[in-house]
Amino acid sequence: MFLGAAWPLWQTAQQARQDDVDFSKVAIVENGHRTGRLKVCGDRYRKPYCMQRERVTVRDSTYTIKRSSTKYRLELTRADHRRTMELAYSDTRSHDERDSVYGRAQAGEPVTLFWWRGSVRMIQAGKDSGDHRSVVNTSHYPGRLFTAPAALTSVLWGLGLGPLWAATWLLLRGRRNPLTMAWQWLAPVLALATAGGVGALTALIEPRPRAVVLSFSVTAVALLGPALLWLRWWTRTRLPRKCDVEPVQPVEVHPVDGGVSGTGPWKLGIKGPLYVGPDVIGTTPDPAARVALKPLPGPLRVITVRPPYRSDPRAVRRYSIHPYQDEEARAHRAAQQRWYTPRAQQTEPTHPLVAVCEVLDGPGRGSEVLIGAPEQDMPEVLGAIAAHARRWQ
Repeated sequence: MFLGAAWPLWQTAQQARQDDVDFSKVAIVENGHRTGRLKVCGDRYRKPYCMQRERVTVRDSTYTIKRSSTKYRLELTRADHRRTMELAYSDTRSHDERDSVYGRAQAGEPVTLFWWRGSVRMIQAGKDSGDHRSVVNTSHYPGRLFTAPAALTSVLWGLGLGPLWAATWLLLRGRRNPLTMAWQWLAPVLALATAGGVGALTALIEPRPRAVVLSFSVTAVALLGPALLWLRWWTRTRLPRKCDVEPVQPVEVHPVDGGVSGTGPWKLGIKGPLYVGPDVIGTTPDPAARVALKPLPGPLRVITVRPPYRSDPRAVRRYSIHPYQDEEARAHRAAQQRWYTPRAQQTEPTHPLVAVCEVLDGPGRGSEVLIGAPEQDMPEVLGAIAAHARRWQ
């Protein structure tokens, strides 16, 4: 949506830039310097590089006072005395000043409109020559027409390319990525949004299409390059693809905040905790693991233990804002917590882990089953899986 809105807006900005450039040919230049006067169509100057003058009659006039300026509205009769039009403009001068456009129009002095390319660019009240006249430029006056649409286009570029990058990454790479935090798509989004802001600032300072595109591109590359390299290094060094967990035999049956996911009979609909014991593992809706105990429908063999993927079912990955980290990263995080976290609030975060298992016998033989549990409970879960397989055999 943002990119679709940015394209026609950018075309409007380019057309406005062309108007800004062409309007420079309307200025009267003598001896290589601008005189501050504009060419008016007549015997000396011909279209298209001149302004068309039209004498109008004021029928009614009103004003609205705002903080920084006054909004005026004039009801005019065109030169052919058949058509009428309403013209609104802003002026920093007060309506009480007799030498303002509004004051001269109220006094009955002649009002002249200056047209260029189908828009009113200037309003003049008073005589055509001499100092007894006042002129105000309308919002269509060239010179800065490119700025506003170009700045908005740059912002829309950043807001559109960022989510597009994030969606593409999540579709192509994110589903099999062990990262549970959002940095791998959030960092590029923030970089592109910042590039959009820099492009908008450039449009305000240097109103040229080339400058806006160049500043956006350079900023995006300068921010995206280091961000992507840092994210690649951080993912490879701090987020392991598999975890070394030794199985531990449970002493008694107790509940574990985990879940099981698979196909067929292994697609367990109970969203309660797991219960693990010396020779059994199963599911139950009872948080105390005392009633409705349902053992797993077959023996399992643990293939690997890894951090949860985004593609894992929610019941398995036990979603946490803290990703599983290696020992070095965990020690670094603990050191930071000692400095920035009060001692009473220093708690060890819960890291979810997923055990990838293969069904050895029974229904769904050879299929893959995922069992998720917190890191501190995973050793007993692995021990219960091994004990359950031995008992089945």
